[in-house]
Amino acid sequence: MKGLLIKDIRLLKNQKQFFLIICLVGTMLLFTSGEPSFVISYMTFVFSMFTLSSISYDEYDNGLAFLFSLPISRKKYVREKYVFGLLLGGTAWTVTTAVVSAYMTWKKQEIDWKSWLVTACIYLALFVVFLLIILPIQFKFGAEKGRIAMLGAMGIIFLSIYAGTKIAGKIGIDIDAALMRIGAASTGEIIGTLVIACCVIAVISYNVSLRIMKKKQF
Repeated sequence: MKGLLIKDIRLLKNQKQFFLIICLVGTMLLFTSGEPSFVISYMTFVFSMFTLSSISYDEYDNGLAFLFSLPISRKKYVREKYVFGLLLGGTAWTVTTAVVSAYMTWKKQEIDWKSWLVTACIYLALFVVFLLIILPIQFKFGAEKGRIAMLGAMGIIFLSIYAGTKIAGKIGIDIDAALMRIGAASTGEIIGTLVIACCVIAVISYNVSLRIMKKKQF
């Protein structure tokens, strides 16, 4: 897996201009946006998208058939993509959160650090969930069809949330009250819940991806 990580990290060097543009856009958003925390989600999600690009590079010109002719198992390949995605997005989240926090401190803005920490952790959890959903789709459908499938999956998720909200209202569940109870929870409880939820989704996502890759023919 170390060799695969080195391969993907070396591919990053070919995208220097792309990452430079993304950083410039993020800097502009930081100085112009009324909500600096948005920069965290933007940078984290954009950087994590390179994980999908790395899979596309591997598939190009029947590259996976050659890759698996080397002493690399499909299990290690799947595991490496999850580790690489988390490392890439996690690094972008950590650096951006530190920069935005320093910027807000420099601007002498009044900061509720508890709410700020919870907001940053929610962005991180959303990134992780997004990655865990999109990786199995990318493994299943590939680069081109994967984009269409991703849009379809995101549409289904939003429709499910909307339908769930409507159903909850009809059966007498107060969504606003539930959100207020969540907001009243301690920082540790919120972060702990996010960690547990992400771990459960990660186990499911990894096993689905592994099963997909084992069934693929090259």
